[in-house]
Amino acid sequence: MNDFSIAVIIPVFNVEKYLEQTLQSVKNQTLLPDEIIIVDDGSTDNSCNILEKYKRMQNIKIIRTHNRGLGPARNLGRNTANSEYIYFLDSDDLIKKDLFFTIKSTVKKFNKPDMILFSGDAFSDSKKISKKINLKFTLSGKYTHVSGLISQLIKKKEALPQASRYVTKATLWSKNNIYYPATIFEDEAVFFPLLALSRNTIILDKVFFMYRMDREGSITNSFLDKKYALSYLHIINLFINFMNKYPELTKLDYSAWKFRLGRIGLNYISMCIKTNSSINWVIIYKLMCKVKSILYLFKLLFRIIKYIKFN
Repeated sequence: MNDFSIAVIIPVFNVEKYLEQTLQSVKNQTLLPDEIIIVDDGSTDNSCNILEKYKRMQNIKIIRTHNRGLGPARNLGRNTANSEYIYFLDSDDLIKKDLFFTIKSTVKKFNKPDMILFSGDAFSDSKKISKKINLKFTLSGKYTHVSGLISQLIKKKEALPQASRYVTKATLWSKNNIYYPATIFEDEAVFFPLLALSRNTIILDKVFFMYRMDREGSITNSFLDKKYALSYLHIINLFINFMNKYPELTKLDYSAWKFRLGRIGLNYISMCIKTNSSINWVIIYKLMCKVKSILYLFKLLFRIIKYIKFN
């Protein structure tokens, strides 16, 4: 199983409470990844000292940089990696010990697919998780670019973008010039494009990833401000640009693309209301033209009226 390589990329920023658990879940793998690339994104807590304890770990490389955010940190790690396959793991989450062994077995069995998806599960240090989140796939097996996979995931409500639930060929990113944006909701920007560009996708319904919820200081638990609305705006533009650039890739799952784009648009207006941000009316017009649904138009107008009322 050594005719190809895999890199795990772990961005780190002020996670001293959880970092050791994450690194141990990598160290305890039955088969270590070929590269372990850690990007310390300007941590100011004890994360740096914890990383020092692991600097002699096999195959590890630690990069230190000024704080630029999760997306740029992942991009830096990917650009540094020399491996054929890439896996992103956040520094407060965990992976089960047979992940990389299973991934390498799957890559060999299916003759180097572009993308491998697998299930996850949520956990919390609290006694009870604050909200339910579906990280499991009921689909399994091999899907080609004409299988309508995106539509099937949308129909089953299993299309939640989560970077640590898939492994990809590095060339899927580099050849198609795909990068994580320097915004919040960066996972949303790349998941559908990667699925659309993948010629062969494998889905494993087994749980290999453990997602930590309700973490103090996480982006999802942060105070809402205008950058959240701007991030949604950026994601909408990226979606529309991809759909316009690759009409042949998106036409098979076009209804699913429109559904997802429409939902992001509604989230954008809701976030503008919550953060007292100005709405970009050009984007609203583009959404109406792209989604082309009477029902969606009513949903859009309802939120716009609500926005006008509160502003």
